[in-house]
Order: sequence, then C-alpha cells, then structure tokens
Amino acid sequence: MQVWELIIASGIIGMVFAFGQQLVMWKLGRKAAKEDQAELNIEERIKALEEKVDRLSIGQKSILHDRIKGLGMSYIAAQAIDINDRRDLIEMHKAYHANGGNGNLDKLMEEVERLPLRTKTK
Repeated sequence: MQVWELIIASGIIGMVFAFGQQLVMWKLGRKAAKEDQAELNIEERIKALEEKVDRLSIGQKSILHDRIKGLGMSYIAAQAIDINDRRDLIEMHKAYHANGGNGNLDKLMEEVERLPLRTKTK
C-alpha cells in the first residue's frame, strides 16, 4: 500500500508543479501582452500628437500669411511705417518662412522695407 501512496503522492506533486509552471507562463505572457499594448498605445499617441502639431503648424502659417499681408498692405497704403512695426513684421515674415511659408509675401515685404520710417505720435 505504501508504494501506491508514494506513486499517487508523486503524481499529485507533479501535477501541482506542472500547474504552477503553467500559471507562471500564463502570467508572463499576460504581462508581455500588456507591455506590447502599452507600447502600441504610446506609438499611437505619438502619431496623433505629430498629426496635431502638423495641423497647428499649417494653421499658424495661414494666420501669419494673413497677418503679414494685411499689415503690409496697410503700411504701403499709409506710405510709411514705424521702425518697431517694421521690425515686428520682418520677424513675422521670418517665422512664416521657418514654418514652411513660400515666397508669396517676399515682394510685399520688399515694398514694406523700402517705406520711409515715421515716428509714432502720442
């Protein structure tokens, strides 16, 4: 009878050990799957942020174009510009180009830069 008890006990121990091994493997697989999912979520978030930055950049370029054109035309119509206003407009134009702007405003800016300077009155 002791031999059978020994065989049964060793069989039970073997099954418990195998179950424990399977449990550990399942936990490790689940942890790896969660890490993979988290990495995928980070990549998706980065891509979404890059797309948002691109859209904001396009909007900023459009606003700069409109602002430079409007101000430039108003200074040309007035036939004079304050030195600080000219400096600000030149900086906007540089930012416009740095943001991917084309040369559409270059001629306008050349005209603005040729305008005589006026002093601001209080």
